[in-house]
Amino acid sequence: MYDPELQNVARTLREIPFPTRFAVEITAACNLACSMCHHPMMKRPKGRMPFDLWKKCADQVAAISPRTECWFSFCGEPLLEPDLLLHILAYGKSVGLRSLNVNTNGVLLTPELAGPILDSGVDLIVIGIDGFSRETYARVRVGGDRDVVYANVENLLAVRNARGTAPEIQVQFIEMDENEHELEAFCTHWLARGATLKLRNKLSWGARFGTPLCIPEEERIPCPWAMTMMHVFWDGRVPRCSGDTEGDDSVGNAWDEPLAELWNHLGAYRDHHLNRRFDQLPERCQNCKDWMVGVAKRIRLAPQASCDSPAIVQLK
Repeated sequence: MYDPELQNVARTLREIPFPTRFAVEITAACNLACSMCHHPMMKRPKGRMPFDLWKKCADQVAAISPRTECWFSFCGEPLLEPDLLLHILAYGKSVGLRSLNVNTNGVLLTPELAGPILDSGVDLIVIGIDGFSRETYARVRVGGDRDVVYANVENLLAVRNARGTAPEIQVQFIEMDENEHELEAFCTHWLARGATLKLRNKLSWGARFGTPLCIPEEERIPCPWAMTMMHVFWDGRVPRCSGDTEGDDSVGNAWDEPLAELWNHLGAYRDHHLNRRFDQLPERCQNCKDWMVGVAKRIRLAPQASCDSPAIVQLK
């Protein structure tokens, strides 16, 4: 089946001199064991990033590409290290980084933290929730408490709304068999509270999980994750891609080499994608379906709109 949306994504992909997205692993530890996440299977050490490593990276990104989106998440929950996160955000803003984004499961997003994180300079907060009822939430977000998370996020939205200022707050819903029946109720609840909805497909995490996505191999496109994004683990290692969660194919370490050089090390890998030499990609890539995921759909209420007729915005 021809997927025009995916082909539209493919037309935006090209060789770029520096990543447009940079995922920073503040910690590799997590407080949940979500059903669609690789983390419970992860074997590598789970440490925390030294601030000096972030400072070294932030200075380079600010000098080369201050508009690069810095995402403070990858294989762990950043709010397990709240003081470090706030310090990292403050420093990033001080050196001129223009897109500081936090991805959290919301369990530790307490009322006491709402003010400090809103004051931190963060540009976007994404909270992964993925369920409306307590039963569905518990099945997907294993180890979390649905009511605690809902109260935390509703409080954050209320404080943000009262201030009438940034940042944008998105609640994420990964569409799966387990939760698809709750999508409408989820949307209605969060739109009414001023959140932006982020709806996306399930990742395979480098072929570790099955997904409902099924696009013929002849329609394969270059992987958008590989073409645009760099990751750095808490210890400085740079993996090949988001599917390389153990760092088996690490291309170097940010302690030892500049980020621009590490990005160049991945050039041959991107070239295989861009020129569609998919048979020359690493074995991990052969069965990975994450290139199929496409773009997330963002939904927010337009001014004067109601929950029955939201304005829909699709972004990359």
